[in-house]
Order: sequence, then C-alpha cells, then structure tokens
Amino acid sequence: MISAFWIIFVWALISIVFHRSLFLKPFSLLALGVASYYSFSAGAPLFELILEIVLFAVVLHEDEDITITQTLFLGAASILLLQSDSLMSFILSFEALSIISIVLVSFIQTKEQAEGAVKMFIAAALATGILFLGVMFYLLGGGELLKPLSTETNVFEKIGVFLMISGVFYKLTIVPFHSWAADTYALVRHSHSAILTGVAKTVVAISAFEFFSGFLASELEISVPFMAVFAVVTMTLGNFMALFQKQISKILAYSSIAHAGYILIAFMAVESQYAQNGIVYISIAYIFMQTASFLALDTMRKRYDIVTLDEIKGFSKVNPVLSFFFTIQLFSLAGIPLLAGFLGKAVVFYAGVDAGMWYIVLIALLNSALSVGYYAWIVKSIYFDKLNSKERYSENGIAILAQFILFVGTVYFGIYAGGVF
Repeated sequence: MISAFWIIFVWALISIVFHRSLFLKPFSLLALGVASYYSFSAGAPLFELILEIVLFAVVLHEDEDITITQTLFLGAASILLLQSDSLMSFILSFEALSIISIVLVSFIQTKEQAEGAVKMFIAAALATGILFLGVMFYLLGGGELLKPLSTETNVFEKIGVFLMISGVFYKLTIVPFHSWAADTYALVRHSHSAILTGVAKTVVAISAFEFFSGFLASELEISVPFMAVFAVVTMTLGNFMALFQKQISKILAYSSIAHAGYILIAFMAVESQYAQNGIVYISIAYIFMQTASFLALDTMRKRYDIVTLDEIKGFSKVNPVLSFFFTIQLFSLAGIPLLAGFLGKAVVFYAGVDAGMWYIVLIALLNSALSVGYYAWIVKSIYFDKLNSKERYSENGIAILAQFILFVGTVYFGIYAGGVF
C-alpha cells in the first residue's frame, strides 16, 4: 500500500546512490511533494502534512547531499513515531529518530561541530538508558509491549511510565535534561539545528502527548504537579539564560528550551478538552518558526559569517529580504498577534486555565513577556544599529524560497485556526 511513509523511506534508500549527482535534490523534493499529496488525499492528520511541507523547505534550502538523505530518513522515522499505537512501536520509532538525529550531526567538519555532536551523543545515551529502565519497570509490573499504555497501573508500572517520560524529556529539552541542547544547537551546522529543534522536537511533542495522555489523565494527582514544576522551571531558566547571550544561535537555543516549558502546559492540562488542540497548534507554530529561524541563521553564517549580535548589526541593509523573513519568525516566537506563535501559546494557555492551572499560565505569560526583550534586541540590531560592513551580497534565491514557504505557514496559521480546530 502506497503511503507517505513508504514514498519517503524508499526514496531515502535510493537517494544514497544519487549522491554527487544533479538528480538528488530535485527528486528528493519530488518525493516529498508526492508524499504530501498522498497525505492530503488520504486525510492524514494535519501535522503529518505540515511535517512534509517543512521537510520540503529544509531540503530546498540544503546543499549537502548527505544531509538531504538523512533528512529523508528522519522524515520517515517521524511519520512512524506519529503513527505509533503501542509501546513497542513508540520505543522503536523514538529510538530510530534519536539515532538518525545523532548521525545527522556526526558529519563533523570543525572542532565546534565535534563538541556539539559529542554532547548530543552522551545525552542521547543517558536518555536511552532511562527510557529502557522505565520499560523494564513497566513490564515487570505486568505491562504489555504490543498494546498502548494501560490507564490502570500498579506501583511498578507507574514508576516505569514516569521514567519513560523522563527519557522523552531529553528530546524535548526539559530542564534538567536540557544542557546538551544549548551547546549542540549553537555549535553544529544551523541547518542541522533547524531539523533537530524545529522538526524532531515537535514530532516528539505531539507523539508523546498522544501516547502518554491517557495515563497522565488517570494519574492527575501525580502528573499535574510533576508537569507543572518542570514546565515552570524550564520556561523560566530558558528565558533568563537567553537574556545573557551574545551569540544569536545561543539565544534561539535557550528560547527553544523555554518553548519546551510552554509545550508542557498541554501535558499538565491533559484533563482539559482544549489540551489536544493546544499541543497540535503550538507544535504547528513551532515547527514553522523554529525551522525557519535556524535556516536563516545557516544562511547568515555561511554567506555572511554572522554569528553574534554585533555582527548582525545593520543586516537589513545587506539582505533586506532575509532580514524581513527572519524578523517575522522572531515576532512569531515572541507571540505577536496574527502570527502562529501567538495562537499556539494562546490555545495552550487557555487549556491550562480551563484545567484550573491559571497560576502556571500567569507565570508562562510573564515568561512570554520577558522573551520579547531578547527577540526585540535582535530586531534592533538588524534594523536600527549601524552597519558594520558596507559589503552587500546577492540574494540566495533558493534559500529565500525556502524561507517564503515557512513564512506562509507562520502567517497562515496565525490568521486561520479553523484547519486545526
């Protein structure tokens, strides 16, 4: 049976032999386009279609053959994870996604990339150990591998599930499982960071919510304070750390950690009827704006050697089109109305209020207001500071087209919410 998964997976295998040829990129784009068509015509969940569109933009932006192939494999693993309906399928697809992510950053060309890759590998190994320890406890308690998580659990099964959730927290960059992310996102190639934080992280967020929500709803006395504490600590630490960074990628890395705290509000508010919409909407917003932001940084680093806030001063005079797209995504991350980031936060926060957790939502609102400071600082540097260099580069049309696709997604889902609800 033809499906989006098989189209992407088969072409990922075939693409290995097309490296260093002119056919790899156009045929990869064609495969993702056909996969999107099949997802749309088959009535697949909206996020699966969004995932394929974002992967299309990533491949369009990318120049390295090996990264294109790895992106296709990661896309196939992501679809499997989104479709997992048993403990076995969730664990296998989650680990496949993690392994491909490690392979992605292992294409090392500089000392900094090596450092980022090693930190990610160590964190992934620890997370896998915690995850499988949780599986062991769950199975010792009588849980089954080939079924979804039970909502009627004994002590061993409860311990096992919360250990598994802790293992998943690594991929979501929840404090204290976050330290690898701040360095890895900043040190590895920024197109790789876009895939890790924009694509893989959102896929894990939605699939983990689908998989664990039934259990969390049956254990509200434990799950609500558990999630609330992690959410508050994660969003607060992420935002405060971002305020003190000079490197743009580090600012966005800590911003990504802060957003993980906002995402956890949906897990905390699992009893609310709006939690499902909340996790879907904030994930859609996040996959567009975070992927676009790091792809923009990738272009800035490769073509303009821009890394820090000082180096981006006056960039709007050098490349006004890329500056515009980057600024829109920063505004969306900050939660400015009429952009997807605003509605993503709004729906998640509403779910929190509906579940009676208004004080957690209040802390999240204060954190969101705090984040405007460092996003505004980047925009100020781009538009209002004096240009450091008078040299102007020609536009990279392909990179701009990729940015335009992601820009359309950010604006569309900021104005039109009916497709999700």
